[in-house]
Amino acid sequence: MSPVPAALPLTATQEGIWLAELLEPGESGYHDTAVSRVVGELDPDALRAALSDVQRHHEALRCRLVTTDDGVPTQVFDVDAVDWSYREAAPGTPVERLVGLDSSEPFDLAEGPLWRVRLIRTGPAEHVLIVVTHHLVTDGWSHGVFLRTLLACYLARTQQVGPALPAPALSYHDWIVDKLRRERDARHPERVREAAARLVDAPRRWAPAGLTDGVAGRRATLLPVPLPAPRIADFRQSCRALHTTPYMALAGLFALLLARRTGTGEVVVAAPVAHRADPRTAPLMGCMIDVVPVRVEVDPAGPVRDAVVAGRAATVAALRHLDVPYREISRALRVPPGDADPLTNLSLEEFNAPMGTHRFAGLEIEALPRVGLRTRHDLSLSVPAGLSQPPELLVPAGRWRPGTVAALAEEFAELVAEV
Repeated sequence: MSPVPAALPLTATQEGIWLAELLEPGESGYHDTAVSRVVGELDPDALRAALSDVQRHHEALRCRLVTTDDGVPTQVFDVDAVDWSYREAAPGTPVERLVGLDSSEPFDLAEGPLWRVRLIRTGPAEHVLIVVTHHLVTDGWSHGVFLRTLLACYLARTQQVGPALPAPALSYHDWIVDKLRRERDARHPERVREAAARLVDAPRRWAPAGLTDGVAGRRATLLPVPLPAPRIADFRQSCRALHTTPYMALAGLFALLLARRTGTGEVVVAAPVAHRADPRTAPLMGCMIDVVPVRVEVDPAGPVRDAVVAGRAATVAALRHLDVPYREISRALRVPPGDADPLTNLSLEEFNAPMGTHRFAGLEIEALPRVGLRTRHDLSLSVPAGLSQPPELLVPAGRWRPGTVAALAEEFAELVAEV
């Protein structure tokens, strides 16, 4: 293992996650759980060795958080233990039961590691692989990076050789150093005022009929938007004709859906944005995102294609202030903490985890639907990268009246079909 890099402060995004985890350990909504079914002759010992290889390669997986005497968290990169277990379960055991507490059991932030792996044998040549990673050290992009690294290391271990992984052109540690510098620059009062100006008179909350008051926990459920593959293909083609991305177009349609429910033509949506424009960041694991407020203005009675254009304009405007920490914006706006904050209400995410079935080294690896979910928002639209599959609505099930979210999904599908 290379020398341990120096300890670093947390980025603004990490600080927000850290505070949320202190308040609700394990239930904060910041545990990423990926579950795969593996069919074939899997070698558990080779997998265990490969996990150590992956940790040595990715600095983020060696991270833990140490709090100084004055209560300030710092991140250090010296963890060399892998939290791993291998057990058997009865064939046909529901995946939800297999995931169980593993998806929400709190991590020891001070000791690490901030990720865990559970391999469960469910048949003679079948396993379920559960990977739970704290959002302090990961993001959506990192799912694919982790899987590709793990498969390369596993193949090497089955051949009884060490993995030959290329050294990254940019280290995660150095990326954080640069990110902290950019955040310091972005805290300039003029930049904060400019970012806050977009939200001065924006609505704070979206509260439609069907969304109940009070907190019913963060346990979440997913509901796919009913869009067949041909309709998705048509939508992507329409986006190209309108010179926009599917994500930006869906941002506008999501705003139109919400506006039609309340008659208010403005919504503020929390959008996690990955810092991956630099090609050197592509092979890195880590928490490399910012959450930006996207204010979308639409006419509830206007043409659907106008909403698509509005979604593109709103997203581009928000990205101009990507490095301005949201807490600085909220201070400038004097937004009270808690449920009055608009970014706890709605979100629009791009889901980048590998999907479908892949064949590798004699194994068939199938990504299973997400389970054990928590959410910090009243309603989220989760968009698969490239819109390869239908988007999904993610909601805290206990806060919605029966049938309301299903009706939203149907209405959203109709909007997509009109583009």
